[in-house]
Amino acid sequence: MDKFDWKARESAPQHYVMRIIGGSLGYHDNSGSLYVPDKSDIDLGWGRGISSHIVGANLKPLPSRLNITFFSYIENQFYEGRFDLPYDKILKMFQDGYFSPGKGKEGAHTTYDAIVVGVAPGGAVAVWLEGNGKTTEVFFGQAQKVEKDWSSMTNNTTMSREEYVRDSIVYSLLSPDGTRIEDPKKKPEALAALLKKGVPLGLWSRYRTQYAWQPLLTGMKIRGDLINHIMYFNGEHDYLPCPLPPALAASTRPVPKEMNFAWMPEGVAHTRLMELAFDEAEIFAAFNKLGSNHQPLQLEMRMIKNAQGHDFTVWLRNAQEAIELKLTQVTVY
Repeated sequence: MDKFDWKARESAPQHYVMRIIGGSLGYHDNSGSLYVPDKSDIDLGWGRGISSHIVGANLKPLPSRLNITFFSYIENQFYEGRFDLPYDKILKMFQDGYFSPGKGKEGAHTTYDAIVVGVAPGGAVAVWLEGNGKTTEVFFGQAQKVEKDWSSMTNNTTMSREEYVRDSIVYSLLSPDGTRIEDPKKKPEALAALLKKGVPLGLWSRYRTQYAWQPLLTGMKIRGDLINHIMYFNGEHDYLPCPLPPALAASTRPVPKEMNFAWMPEGVAHTRLMELAFDEAEIFAAFNKLGSNHQPLQLEMRMIKNAQGHDFTVWLRNAQEAIELKLTQVTVY
């Protein structure tokens, strides 16, 4: 079986608005291609697919090539790339599928149903396979700077390229509470902050660094011994049994960005949903310090019951040292 029901989707990092000018995923058997959704500004988040266009036959070959042209607003720069994709790997992953605990009441075996193409400043290009509750990276590459006619972006002749770029960046910026900026007085300030920060070249490549880490629960029980959702900074998305089975325990994984699980407080009838959002600078500094030389790490979620109720903290530890991740945002429902 080498044909599957899949669609193409597009992705770009939050806060760094991008636009795909044109792109295609070329079928392995050279019978055609599927276009990558284009012509819209994108900034939903790295690895998060946006469009869900239904095009062509339900069953179609998988791709072995990617052609992509895109524009990075923060750099005011066009990029273009022609890439060979790891077809054999993609085919095997579609054929093997995976178990999804969130599919149906008891979970079910399923497979991927989308291929997501991500573009980022500096010309970074990534490709993920996406399915119910799971996103897996299969390719990462580097596009090259090119010059393109500005009409490929817009036919607006009343606004200069500089004005168009600036207004598009401002519109994409998010305020701290996650809503679009509506107060015009805040726009120059938000734009200035982003421009001062500059383009973090190489960031999306660094997100891909793997570490030998495992989750560890101390003083708490979670429903089904399962971390229901874990999102990684490299755009991947999955679940994790806790404790890990031997095969998973021996593997490496990227730095986590978010996770949630159902905590079962002792003596309480109802479970509580816990959501963790890690501070990027803090958690990467901890992983870089403790995970050098491929040292095994544990990401510990520690619950201590005291007179006031419960004290929850998060730690990263190796065999010699532990660092508390004090900036982790914890939400309990």
